[in-house]
Amino acid sequence: MNTLLNRMKLTFLRSGVRVLVLLLTTASVWAGEIQRITDLAGREVSLPAKVNRIILGESRYIPALAILDEQPISKIVGMLADFKQTDPGSYRQYRSKFPEIDGIPQIGHTSADSFSVEQVLTLNADVAIFGLEGHGPTARHAHVIRQLERAGVAIVFVDFRRDPLTNTPKSMTLLGKVMGREQQAAEFNTFYQAQLQRVYDGLAQRKQQHADSSPSVFIHSRVGLQDLCCETMVKGMMASFANSVEANNVAQAIVPGAAGVMNMEYLLTIQPDVYIATAIGSTDTWRAADLNPAVDNIPPYIVLGAGVSEDVARLSFQNALSAANSRGVRQLRAVKEGKAFAIWHHFYNTPMNVVAVQAFAKWLYPETFSSLDPQATMAELFERFQPVPLEGTYWISLDTQATETTSFARHARVGVKQGAMQ
Repeated sequence: MNTLLNRMKLTFLRSGVRVLVLLLTTASVWAGEIQRITDLAGREVSLPAKVNRIILGESRYIPALAILDEQPISKIVGMLADFKQTDPGSYRQYRSKFPEIDGIPQIGHTSADSFSVEQVLTLNADVAIFGLEGHGPTARHAHVIRQLERAGVAIVFVDFRRDPLTNTPKSMTLLGKVMGREQQAAEFNTFYQAQLQRVYDGLAQRKQQHADSSPSVFIHSRVGLQDLCCETMVKGMMASFANSVEANNVAQAIVPGAAGVMNMEYLLTIQPDVYIATAIGSTDTWRAADLNPAVDNIPPYIVLGAGVSEDVARLSFQNALSAANSRGVRQLRAVKEGKAFAIWHHFYNTPMNVVAVQAFAKWLYPETFSSLDPQATMAELFERFQPVPLEGTYWISLDTQATETTSFARHARVGVKQGAMQ
């Protein structure tokens, strides 16, 4: 009897050990399936270690995802329509490479108000990627966050807009963790920081050689969109680019908030040293048949970006400054002296912003940065980190004699990301 009892105890003990081992193993597996990260809103977020289904609060984040993954479309199950509607040239490039992009469900148009929580809840997403600020839901949309998290959708906030030069590397690191592409994120950040450091080194050198004050600049935002002149950026976005190169943004002293409108009469009084316009136009708003400046129905937008030729870019710039709502700009001394430039508006919300910083530096300090080549930086960025070719014009001077113009024609090879490791 004792022998039988001992055997039963031993069997029970062994069974208990097996159960305990099984429980510990299962717990270990569960723990391995979850990763915990801190996003750009300072929130601790738990999400699957392997993310397979992604919602984009702004579809313009697709090029950022493409820096990390040569198949950036494959995991997106829903997105706002802002990429297609606000940057149709770039969208067409991605559609040519990834036709399936047209089949991704649109969960809204170009605003947070249009974002459909109900539709998102049908898509079985693992994670939603939102921006601290922008067109889609932000950290201020508590009701959206609450509903999605209750349904098991993790929410991660990134930022290329509010504090772009500080938060771009942080956001890429975060996206690398979300997508399981940490090595690729680290490689891009190395490239990014090196290109930014070239600007900082030039500024330090200038300080040693010059005691004069910083040049003043006026950033004329979204030229042609408003009936009144002149919309501008004061904090974040492209204002950060001006601050990073130690320029005096003339709007900062008088315009409250992140953006606002400056009076043309005031601009004519203070006369900024450099004029920089941002271009929201595309080939969709500017047709080849409409190149005659005498045509009254030409949209007053500056056209830059993918698929835009240098001729169209410059003509659109000239015409935009001839439109009724911007005509006074031509009286600025900077414009008359050939210090007027236009830049692709969407640099303000992308990891490619480092190229815009280099362009700003070259425009504001042409002697200091005579050897800096933003064109080469842009070409390298596309060749190493983008799956689509670099074709188009992304910045331009108003003066046809100036050299600060760039037009790319297949500088990057499709599908080649030399530095990206899988």
